Amino acid sequence: MSSKALDPSEIRCLRRELEQEIAWLQRQQEALADSESENQQSLRRTLDGMIFSRRALLGRMPR
Repeated sequence: MSSKALDPSEIRCLRRELEQEIAWLQRQQEALADSESENQQSLRRTLDGMIFSRRALLGRMPR
């Protein structure tokens, strides 16, 4: 498998998509902020993990 560097415009596009996903996930998480059910708490933990992984990926991408 050959490794090809991404075009700077592709990187900007990927960064923008990740930022939009993070914002959407955070809104979903905020909507669950006051819920107490076990399912909702589990969903909040899942959203936490999804936000964390996207932020980590974003942090490793060149600017």
